[in-house]
Amino acid sequence: MKNYFKALDRGEVTTFSRNSYEVIFAVFMIALAYFYRGNPQIVYPRILYFFLLLLGSNFLFNYLLRRRAAVNLWLIDLILLVNFWVITGVLYYSGRGGSYFWVLYLLPVFAASLMASFKDSAGMVLLCVLSITIMAWPVAAGDLAGALALAVKIGVLTFSAGVVYSTAQSRKRAEAGLAFKREQVELLEKKVTDTESEIVKTASAGEVGTLVSGVMHDLGNAVSVILLSAELAVAAEKPEKRDLERVLKGARYAKGLLAAALSIVRGQEYTFESVQLREPVEGAVLLTDYTARKKNAPVELDLPEGLPPLRMSRAHMERVFINALSNSLSFVPNGGKVRISARAEGDLVITEIYDSGPGFPEKMLKEGIKAFGTTRKEKGGTGLGLFVCDQIVRRHGGEMRLDNPPGGGAKVTISLPAGGPAESSGK
Repeated sequence: MKNYFKALDRGEVTTFSRNSYEVIFAVFMIALAYFYRGNPQIVYPRILYFFLLLLGSNFLFNYLLRRRAAVNLWLIDLILLVNFWVITGVLYYSGRGGSYFWVLYLLPVFAASLMASFKDSAGMVLLCVLSITIMAWPVAAGDLAGALALAVKIGVLTFSAGVVYSTAQSRKRAEAGLAFKREQVELLEKKVTDTESEIVKTASAGEVGTLVSGVMHDLGNAVSVILLSAELAVAAEKPEKRDLERVLKGARYAKGLLAAALSIVRGQEYTFESVQLREPVEGAVLLTDYTARKKNAPVELDLPEGLPPLRMSRAHMERVFINALSNSLSFVPNGGKVRISARAEGDLVITEIYDSGPGFPEKMLKEGIKAFGTTRKEKGGTGLGLFVCDQIVRRHGGEMRLDNPPGGGAKVTISLPAGGPAESSGK
């Protein structure tokens, strides 16, 4: 029995109409029937009952479809058959074969061609043609006008179904291609993010020479993200915000790589400049976005507009936030919470990174931040992430603290002087 029901399963469809053009069309036809109420072929009030039934059923179907992301094809077939039956009633009580309401059959024909398979589309056209032919039968041998009118109706239904079905299939192929490209972009995006995380663990601790060997390869990945995301945005009827965000993310990442490489050539590990805290924080959030979405834990930002600018090495501070966010996202549960907030206190800007994970081990809180002190060895953790962050913050004349808030979770507090480290003030 289970296999029998499985064989009957036809799958679901997601490309169905969510607008009210059928309702608008039905209202127009009701108005037409009213203005032609003097026509002896129209049977009152029965035709009005069928029109009201058509109007009500389309309201109901549109309401149900708007509440669903996908609809079983059997439900679509039921909707089409109900529409077909109601429209047949309209024709029957408005002159049968001579009814000018036969164009209503275009509604189920269009819907079947747009949403269902070729068989469904052909079947609906066949039903409509049979109905029109039966109600127009018999056609007198000398009634050339009647035969021609019947042929025109059949031709219009068949031709319309073919055009709509062909257009729908072309659009589905284009959407499938875009979906495949979007999946490839997301994989590349993850690769770029993972690579950035590895670079943070080494380059930021002073071993910046490791960055040079991977610059060209990583830059190629970033450019690929930019190009593919731009192609998706151009190909879509309405560019999606996430595609445009990937363009910005890839461009910022590529710019950061080039800036790091140039700093190495010039022998400048840290280049201090006046930067708003929001810039490196938002860059880090973008680069860890894939992991955040995978955990269903979007990063909340609470950065007041009035924060003073900080004298910092932007590339290095961005790595601090990437490392801290990656650490939080690795421990936070699915659907958890990650938040970055900041406030000014005197000459300091204090940033807090909170997550709803299990918190830091008591041993780490007592002994402080040490290299190779990790609780994730079985998952590939090296224990350098937070240690690297601490070293960068110290180079900026700041301080980093770890603690577990009373309400649970973990918190990383970074205090930075607005003027930067003492040795950079003269640069």
